[in-house]
Amino acid sequence: MTQKLQFKILKEKGNARVWEFTLNNKTVKTPVFMPVWTKWTVKWLTLDTLSSPKKLGTKNPANLILWNTYHLYLRPGDELIKKAWGLHKFINWNDGLILTDSWWFQVFSLGLGKKTKKWSSLVQIKENGVTFKSIHDWSTHVFTPSKVVDIQMNLGSDIMMMLDVCSPVTDISKETVAQQLKITHQRAKEAFEYHTKKYETSNGVLFPIVQGGLYKDLREASATYLKEFARDGIAIWGLSVGETKEEMKNTLQNTIPHLPKKKLRYLMWVWTPEDIRMAIYEWVDMFDCVLPTRIWRHWSAFTRKWLIKLSNSRFRQDFTAIEDDCLCSTCQQYSKAYIHHLFREKEMLWWILVSTHNIGYLQQTIEKIREDILSN
Repeated sequence: MTQKLQFKILKEKGNARVWEFTLNNKTVKTPVFMPVWTKWTVKWLTLDTLSSPKKLGTKNPANLILWNTYHLYLRPGDELIKKAWGLHKFINWNDGLILTDSWWFQVFSLGLGKKTKKWSSLVQIKENGVTFKSIHDWSTHVFTPSKVVDIQMNLGSDIMMMLDVCSPVTDISKETVAQQLKITHQRAKEAFEYHTKKYETSNGVLFPIVQGGLYKDLREASATYLKEFARDGIAIWGLSVGETKEEMKNTLQNTIPHLPKKKLRYLMWVWTPEDIRMAIYEWVDMFDCVLPTRIWRHWSAFTRKWLIKLSNSRFRQDFTAIEDDCLCSTCQQYSKAYIHHLFREKEMLWWILVSTHNIGYLQQTIEKIREDILSN
């Protein structure tokens, strides 16, 4: 069987590494951060921005983005996108790769009550799949491991995620986590047996997802079991869902040694530049998060000192950039005072400028770490 995803090791230093992988005639360097297109866009940004090193303040464009399988399935539908010759053609993203996620977080957040920690009638988890209600018209839908593969193949995804079960990290017993992990493993077996038959004709590769909550033995068991399915790469999830920073780091350190060394490692849904930096030095290659384009809702922007709230009145007469040494187009052209003024006037340009900075800041952070690894 021909290996679709080819990689070249450029540098390994301690547990940090820089790879170059090629898939479908497109090349990406790791570590890599993927901007998230929850529905039909990275909020308030165009593809021209993501494709522009000048706007991001980087040496290279963002060439790997993440789309949400759940939302695309509901609207406009994977069959329609297939008729449009896939996502790449539909959105005019011809020079980059697309990863479609496992959609589980949407069902997770839809079905799990924040207070009761119990699943609502909107979602029913079964061994062979999950039944859920559409957020648009409350129609009933069923996802199975093979159906999720078919949906992502219709989308034309380059990197696909399996159907898993993500366990919450609080108010849940180890026994329940173990039961859910068993379902994840059963689904992995079904999904990969199904995808193997289509591997040669499929546009994309499929990643398994390691689960197991915060339990060291369950994480080890999951990583060990899923090794055989990690033909091209493997994902780690069930983190960034309520645990502490220390718990995240410990769980990563307990999981990483049991993963295959010569495969891509993808840590899903990482929240902060600090988390990403920590994970890179724990031997992780790929990251995604909606935070850069979500925190503008809280009037905030990334800086080395974590977040600054640009709505604060102290920025009314601050004529400096959000971050002095940031090379993004926002910082190169506009001051905090101007962006604060846009906020006060409720101008949409506020959202665009802050989102551009936040995405650019993360891309610059990753690029700097990559250069540091290459230069020891």
